[in-house]
Amino acid sequence: MRLIPPERYDVEIAGEVTSLPMLQLDDRRAIALLMDIDMGLAFVDRMGRALAAHFAPMKPEVVVGSATLGIPVAMEVSRHLGLDKYLILQKSPKFHLADALEEPVRSITSDTPQRLLLDRRQIPLLQGRRVVVVDDVIATGASMAAAMRLVRRAGATILGVGTILTEGIDWREALAGDTALVHRLGRIPQFRVVHGRAEIDLDSCETDMRPEPQPG
Repeated sequence: MRLIPPERYDVEIAGEVTSLPMLQLDDRRAIALLMDIDMGLAFVDRMGRALAAHFAPMKPEVVVGSATLGIPVAMEVSRHLGLDKYLILQKSPKFHLADALEEPVRSITSDTPQRLLLDRRQIPLLQGRRVVVVDDVIATGASMAAAMRLVRRAGATILGVGTILTEGIDWREALAGDTALVHRLGRIPQFRVVHGRAEIDLDSCETDMRPEPQPG
């Protein structure tokens, strides 16, 4: 991926403006890329604090995230909730996950079969517990939907879903009745490449994100 004009996209996250690099994915698509692992400790601390403040009144017992970019989110939300343990769902079949509970990720953006894995030894940590599921970005919603299915199969009750950003609107269809559980700190549209520049795809915008029509 390479930078494409206008090269940066400013988005408000938890009340502060963050400038994200604009990268070209292919001939038709571009993305304002959030890489939380590159944003520094102060950023992830602020994100964790903001999400934890929202979920604290629900009194969650466990925070669940997905590897890899969901790890710092899960850690910081747990820390600000005063929880010691958190649980990470894996995407690569490591040796200790040979008998893992797994859930396919039905992604519309990849032809490669994907899955999320839960170490069966971790099931007692979830069984009968009140859980918050977090990630860095919810885009298609496929990964988050798979994570929620896994957590519920393990016997947990999902109180809410937290994310730094939502991207576009496709995730709403993927999460269906669980959409109301989502708390996001910011939101970005999807982008298409037009004459060598990234332009907002209006079809990906929520109603109040659409630019006002120009007079005349």
